[in-house]
Amino acid sequence: MSARSKFNLANDFDTEDTVNKFIQTRPSGLIDIQARVIIDQLKQLRKTDHKSGCLLDVGCGNGEITRLLAKNFHHTIGVDPSFPMISKAIGPDTKCPEIEFKVTQAEELPIEDNSVDVITGISMLNYVDLQAFIPECKRVLKSGGVALFYRDQISKMLSAEDDSLPVIDAPVKLMIKRLLENAREMSHSSYHTHDLHQIQFDGINWINKSRIVNEIEFAHPSLSTLGSWYRFYSHLPFYEKVAESGVNPAAELVQSVKENWSMQDRDPDDIKIKAVYKTVMILLQ
Repeated sequence: MSARSKFNLANDFDTEDTVNKFIQTRPSGLIDIQARVIIDQLKQLRKTDHKSGCLLDVGCGNGEITRLLAKNFHHTIGVDPSFPMISKAIGPDTKCPEIEFKVTQAEELPIEDNSVDVITGISMLNYVDLQAFIPECKRVLKSGGVALFYRDQISKMLSAEDDSLPVIDAPVKLMIKRLLENAREMSHSSYHTHDLHQIQFDGINWINKSRIVNEIEFAHPSLSTLGSWYRFYSHLPFYEKVAESGVNPAAELVQSVKENWSMQDRDPDDIKIKAVYKTVMILLQ
């Protein structure tokens, strides 16, 4: 069985229960920041005139970020291979004709040729067949259109209570390393690289492409404690699959944080944190 057939985005979110857990634990503040980073980049490219323009958001999930991006476009289309995700997305937007959601694979976009001004995608490039997806992007984009793909990954953890406490860096890297190693063994296509889309970037056949890397410090009430951060990670479908093999690197990181900060006796929900995320955007023009 190939990596692509064993695990893919649709299978990760193929039940309503899985989708509900993801939505309930995903921090809204992180969603806001992801949307802001993308919009800021599109503004620099002068691609956010809400009176005109069509946006295609690929791998849109339940549409939360799609709706934030849609405020900058005349018409928006969100596509995702997961039926439960699209069902959630359609619910709030039954009376919003400027946004439409469709269940489809990224490699077979039900979009007319030369009809889209901007394509966006968040944490989805590793799930697609680039050899089929990139030609689809070229087909649907108008002349002068752009595609912007975003991904982030936690890189550091800081205390939100005491600036003198050490930055948690090496344990975070160890957690990511262990996750990726176990994901590779399971042939999961989403977490095959430490370098956030570098392999995908190298494999994209596009004349004018660039890779933009930044770090963002993130502190928000919806992800402000060690406990809420742990629940977010541990309820990701891919993480649950890894944990089935007896590996729980997020729990190990929680213990390491408590030890480094001499907080062994405190409940993780009472330990306030700030997280630093490494963000990467691939821009195709």
